[in-house]
Amino acid sequence: MHSFVRKLAVCAVLASSPAALASGHGPVYGLATPTLGKGSWSLDVAAMGADGDGHALMLRPMVGYGITSDLQVSLSLPIPLYTLGALARSRMMTMMPADEDVELQLAWRFQRKALGIGSRIETTGSVYVDFPIEAHREGARIAPGVVGALVTGYASRSWYAWVGGLYRRYLGPIDDGADHVGDTAMYSVVVGYRPPWFQNRELPHGDWRVFAELVGEYNFPTRIAGQQVPNSGGHRIFVGPTLLGLYGAWGISGGPQFAVYNALDGNQPKDVVRWVVNFTYWWF
Repeated sequence: MHSFVRKLAVCAVLASSPAALASGHGPVYGLATPTLGKGSWSLDVAAMGADGDGHALMLRPMVGYGITSDLQVSLSLPIPLYTLGALARSRMMTMMPADEDVELQLAWRFQRKALGIGSRIETTGSVYVDFPIEAHREGARIAPGVVGALVTGYASRSWYAWVGGLYRRYLGPIDDGADHVGDTAMYSVVVGYRPPWFQNRELPHGDWRVFAELVGEYNFPTRIAGQQVPNSGGHRIFVGPTLLGLYGAWGISGGPQFAVYNALDGNQPKDVVRWVVNFTYWWF
């Protein structure tokens, strides 16, 4: 019993401290460098929606495990709730896509340099494997996909900044008469701030951070039987504020993103606003 209480106390201290971002939680939409601590587990349940010319809502749970303090493995599952009308293909969150894919991720924080007390520069690379649960997407037969991502940035007790990119490709035949769902390239820029009120308070206490997130997404056109689908592909940019709140072993994050640039090929439905609310629990 005493051992269990001690573990809970350690969990609460870590979650409420400046090191809490090392649990793998930061911005909602953009790439970030933190990974889980060695031997730590996390459970995320995200509700994500998109509204515009169509409407969509999905739940997505994700389980993560820290193999080392710099190496993390995660598995997320799609639970689509409803889709009304149509929306252009989207990944939305970099940690958990809005597509109907089972996704396995391995993240490695391979560079970390301390700049002073509580501040550092670090870089993380990730490899994902996607397993679609649907047979077709945008009318094309779909195969498993692979994703690569790289992000670097600065973190301290009060300020955070990350810039990163991601590329996804669905595998399958490459001959001229084959179906191929278009590749996706994403980039993100995130700036975060932790107010002084949450930096020096006695534990335990709530801890909040605010982020400004910009995410750009470029989808390459889809091909069916070797022919390009006219209404597929294009470039979009979304911007919005998000919040991250921590208390003990619990976390909540979320916020909206608004479309500020839409250059979709052909006549495609457009997103106007996206939103995510993500609940987190972690343990040792």
